Amino acid sequence: MIFLTPQTSVFFILLFFLFVFLLPGAIFYAYYHFNRGVNKQVEFLFNLSGNTEKPVTQEDLNHLPQIVRQYVLKVGVLGKCKDCHAILKQSGNIRQEKNKRWMTFTGKQFMSAKPLGFVWAARSFPIFVMDKSIEGEGETNVSFLGSFSLGSDSSAKTHQSALARCLGELALYPICFLNENINWEILDDKSVKAKIVQNHTSAEGVFYFNDKGLIDRFVTHRYRGDSLEEFTGRFNAYEQKDGLLIPTELSATWNLVEGDFEYFNCKITDYKTE
Repeated sequence: MIFLTPQTSVFFILLFFLFVFLLPGAIFYAYYHFNRGVNKQVEFLFNLSGNTEKPVTQEDLNHLPQIVRQYVLKVGVLGKCKDCHAILKQSGNIRQEKNKRWMTFTGKQFMSAKPLGFVWAARSFPIFVMDKSIEGEGETNVSFLGSFSLGSDSSAKTHQSALARCLGELALYPICFLNENINWEILDDKSVKAKIVQNHTSAEGVFYFNDKGLIDRFVTHRYRGDSLEEFTGRFNAYEQKDGLLIPTELSATWNLVEGDFEYFNCKITDYKTE
């Protein structure tokens, strides 16, 4: 039998108090601090244009190439609110290097069609990440428990990478295809190149369509560190969500010289527009 001295007993009582009361409080504050920062960015993005809730009309599609026009009609944009926003939740896996283990994460993404932009907040406990692209300005913040910064980047390379991601994810909120800042170039009967310039940032990529007329992948170039690399996003399992037909399974792959490296995959677990 182990006999504890009074001093040792006090130590264990204090330790118990720390884990039972202070640690949960610290975690709660970290969540609050992180979410407050995310909500501030979302509010700014969503308030950049007024929400008139005007419906999408056939006239709004006239500037689109036929292949894109057919796509947005198929996925149900006609009659939907053209200046609302999309909010979606994700659950999936992510890794930083090919030989590293996968980490599970949950994420929430906020998307705006006009101006084109997004805010993405993700957690792979205890790591919190916030990415954004707003008016052509990208930023990535990584923190421990949402409060202690592990790194932040808002360089020109991040602006480009974030805007390329934003362009590639139009299928998640197909109202975004109507954005008149996007320039289109038809490549063939199953692919079209899109280019967008926001402020001093530009991004472009190619959408590829399958036999059903749905987008199954997007190929662009993004920065991986200091190196501009080919990048492919894939879209699968289209389902009706809040009146729109959207892909609910996503993956992202770096097409590197040494071989392809899939670093991200997820499923959409919740979706709404407002």
